[in-house]
Order: sequence, then structure tokens, then C-alpha cells
Amino acid sequence: MQKRTLRRILCAALLCLACPAGAEQVTVLGINDMHAALDNMPKLATLVKQERAKDPQALLLSAGDNRTGNPYSDMHPRSGWPVVAIMNRIGFNLSALGNHSFDNGMDALRDLVDSAEFRVVCANAEAEDKDRILIQPYRIFERKGVTIGVLGLLQLGPNGIPDVLPEKAAGFSFRDPFAVAQEYKWLRERCDVLILLTHLGFEDDVELAKQCPWVDAIVGGHTHTKVDGAYMAGNVMITQAVSKAAYLTRITFDVQDGKVVSKHAELLPTAPCEPDAEIAGMVQEFMDTPALNEQIAENVREITAKEELGCLFSDAVREIAGVDVAIINYGGVRIDHLPAGPIRLSDVFRIDPFGNDTVLFKLTGEELRAFLAAIPLIDHHGAATASGITYSAHLHKGNKMDITDIKLADGSPLDPQKTYTVGVSSFAAGADFPHKDPGRALNLPGRDCLIQFLRKHGKVDYAKVRRAHITRDPDVPKD
Repeated sequence: MQKRTLRRILCAALLCLACPAGAEQVTVLGINDMHAALDNMPKLATLVKQERAKDPQALLLSAGDNRTGNPYSDMHPRSGWPVVAIMNRIGFNLSALGNHSFDNGMDALRDLVDSAEFRVVCANAEAEDKDRILIQPYRIFERKGVTIGVLGLLQLGPNGIPDVLPEKAAGFSFRDPFAVAQEYKWLRERCDVLILLTHLGFEDDVELAKQCPWVDAIVGGHTHTKVDGAYMAGNVMITQAVSKAAYLTRITFDVQDGKVVSKHAELLPTAPCEPDAEIAGMVQEFMDTPALNEQIAENVREITAKEELGCLFSDAVREIAGVDVAIINYGGVRIDHLPAGPIRLSDVFRIDPFGNDTVLFKLTGEELRAFLAAIPLIDHHGAATASGITYSAHLHKGNKMDITDIKLADGSPLDPQKTYTVGVSSFAAGADFPHKDPGRALNLPGRDCLIQFLRKHGKVDYAKVRRAHITRDPDVPKD
């Protein structure tokens, strides 16, 4: 993938010549998956100001998942409002829906959409009470006499809804984004520049570009992919700027006689920027929350990997729920670093911003093996972490995984016929695998288990703890 990406970038460079004589140049700034990274938003604000100093008419677009991931935003009385308030102040022009837009259900989404000073677009999601929530399929802007159309598209999982608990998406109907994109081909005739603002993931964006060669660019999100410049799929430019406001992509289109004659993309880091004082003040005000700053435990050694935190999390569920085995899907752990020193309540909410319930299954060893293999297909982040077992597996492209070995914590092999009690998150419980027990909700959120576990033990040390030994096909990246 890296070699192919380099070749595509070199191809893109051939399109990046100076603006032809008589052409008008317009600028689009793209970002995705900010996940309420309040700490980085003051620097993002400065970078946007710098870019708009060069082109005051630059459009600022988000490819979705603006919220979820920071407790000071997630746990605000209006969950998600802090990031929307900051986006308003920075001056965003448009946002796509992301799967995490639905994390607090219809009413919370309506509140954030209504409070945003930018519009939200999605062509393949429709609210049943559409008169009360303003989500449009597309928007058309005019900059320097150039019309720029932006169509929004949202990913759907195997169950036909975005990657969110089904009850959170209640009140919406969804359609296949690839089929819906074709229904808007007529936008090509109305726009000088046509952009798909997607929350599909990089591989799906590449496939979408093949199916929609009539668009100029795809500004994408969902997989947190670092596209350094642009990836060219035919003549369609694809960008994605990692996550958490660490980068912003500057895209320029040179338009002559209603057609794009050249285009260029550059990935810009926010780290070198000085924080904007006004946005930093807003962040500090939102983070002035004493309850979230309470110390509940101490981390003995620095944790530097998501799996280490997953092992901590799964140990907590196993102990507090009193089960033989606990499984935490990899996407249920949202940070990959925890410094040595105090663990605060806010750290728990960073690890698990979702608050999903714990579901108890009684599974045979054979069913447990099938469950582990099925989790990446619903989670899309890779192999799950575990407590009570260690296992080895091979991960293929498309999130298909073969389990090659499972052992119990004492090193003995898992008995395929024996029944084990297994605690999992309500999200992972939706995985498609053969099992007789339908499962039972414990009304015990996983992060409550983690809080109780940390308070009980006081000090924890999970540096270098690994329980899943995963090999991968060469084109399957690590999360």
C-alpha cells in the first residue's frame, strides 16, 4: 500500500503545476475525525487563520466524527457542544455526518445540528422527523465565481446502519452510499468543482472513486488514514488527514472555463502552530470540571500501546463482572497512551467514551473461538484484547481473522466443549457468530467496571502486557 500510495502521490504532483493563465484558484481545507480533540483545537484555529490569510474565501470542511473521545465534551451537560462551539468560532463551513454523530441518539444530534453555524450534509441518511432536523444531501458554494458542490456520504456496517449501537440510530433510515452517489451525478453539470465529503474509510473511498470518475475529489474520514498530500484514483483526488486535529489538508483547484484544469493537496500539521488565545480560553473553560479531574489511581509505568490499555480494561470487566473471560473490542479503547502518574476520572472516559453496557454470554470454547474471529468484522479496528485467555491469530484484508491458538490464563488449552462465562461490550455483542446463548445485559457499563477496578487496586502496571499475538497480511496496517 505504501509503494502504491507513493506512486499515486507522484502522479498527483504532475497535476500540481502553477495555476494556468486565465484560471481561477479556489481553496478547500479538509479535516476529519477530530473526536473532540479540544487540546489540539487552539493550534488548528491558528492554522486555519494562516490559511485564510492566504485565501480569505477558503472553504473549511469536516468529513465527520467531530465529537466523541474527550470527556470534557462528551460529559458536558449538552454532550458534544464544546466541540461544536469551537467549530463555530473557528468558522467551519460544512460537516459530514460520521457514525459517532449518533452516539447520544436523535435528540442530542438534533441539538448539535441546530446549534451549529455550519451546515451538515449526508445524502444516504434521512431522519424520520426531517422537518425538525436540518441535514441536507449536498451544498453548493460560490467562491471567486467558481461553483463548488459538496455531497455528503456516510458509511454503513453489515447490519445496514453506521458503526454505532442500533438503538442510537433509531429515527433514521439509511441507504447504500455507493448507490446514492450515482443518483447525484447530475450535480456534475451544475458545479465547476464537485467534492464528495465522505465518512466511509480510505479503501471504500478508493472504490467510490472508481465508480464515480466524474467527481474531482473525495475528502474522506472514518479510518484515520494519513494521506500525505493526495492519493489519485484515476483522476479523482482522495485526501484524509489522520484524526484528532493533528493535521489539516489544503486542497487547491485551478478552474478555467468551468472545468478543473489542475489540483493539488498538501497535508499540514497543526503541531508547529502557536495556540490561538481565544480558542485556548474556550478549551480551558470547558475543561474546568473538578469531578473529571479527580485522581482515582496511579499508573506505575507509562503505557504506550492500545493493547496494554485493552488488557487493563478487560481485566477490570473480568474481575468486576465476575466472569471467566472478558473481551474488549479494539475500537472500544480510544487512546493508546497513558503517562506514568495519576489516573484521573477523565482518563477513564478517554479510554471508553461510549459507556456501553456489559453483556454476559455462556459460550463453549468453540463458540468463543468463533466470537473472537467475528469481532473485527463488526469493529473494523482489528483483533480484540482479552482477560482470562491469550490467543494467536492471523488478520486478513477485509477484517477476516483466523484464530490459530487459544490458551487459558494458566497456559492450558481452551476446551472446545466446556462452557465459559464471557463478558463483552454491548457493541461487540452484535457480532455475527454461531452461539446458543442469546446473552444477558448486566446493566454494568464497562467503564464503570474500570472505575471500580482502579479505585480498588490503587496502583496498576500494564506496560508491555500483551495477550493477543497477531500476524497480518502485508497490506493490512496496524490500527
